Amino acid sequence: MPDAVVSLVLTADEPAARRAGEALFPAAEHRLLTRQDLRPAAPFHGRLFRILAAQPAGSCIGLVAPVVWRGDAALGGFAAPVTPAPGSLLAVADHVNLELRGPLTGRWPAGVPRSFPPLSGIYQPAHVRARGGARVYSCGVVVAGVADAGRLTPFEAGALREAGVFFVCDSLVPTAIVAAYYGLTLAACGVSRTDDNDEQ
Repeated sequence: MPDAVVSLVLTADEPAARRAGEALFPAAEHRLLTRQDLRPAAPFHGRLFRILAAQPAGSCIGLVAPVVWRGDAALGGFAAPVTPAPGSLLAVADHVNLELRGPLTGRWPAGVPRSFPPLSGIYQPAHVRARGGARVYSCGVVVAGVADAGRLTPFEAGALREAGVFFVCDSLVPTAIVAAYYGLTLAACGVSRTDDNDEQ
């Protein structure tokens, strides 16, 4: 049962993500985080590090964040796949990291071992399920981590085409890296948006 496995859910502070988090993980504790919270500026600073450092190693943490369909950038003339409607829920199975920096780059506090955690097996899409609640669009999609989901760089757009990835998110990869650093896994769910400025 998903809500028995996931006791804490990090939810992007926007209406569609809040609704999805409550539907998917009704029994879990929910923490609303801003985009800035989900993208720490320095290692071991900010709410994301504080919250995840306090979780027991081996725990599975829920994450609900907006993902933007960018088939326009990724397809380059190929036939479009079925596009999920805005508000559709997509379990995340993996990511492609297109960001040029991450939450573990920059000055580290003295005495903290400097290491980059392996991300293999970080995502647990099987835990993104609701009993009698919201239906999940897919058993697992690959999402590209970008600096700004609403404005792709030429490099990011080209990499999406090369990889055949259609969804982007600017808060998924930093959260996954911090979770992996603390020995946690993620039951991550994207809430589909067709444009980063859409109101859900």
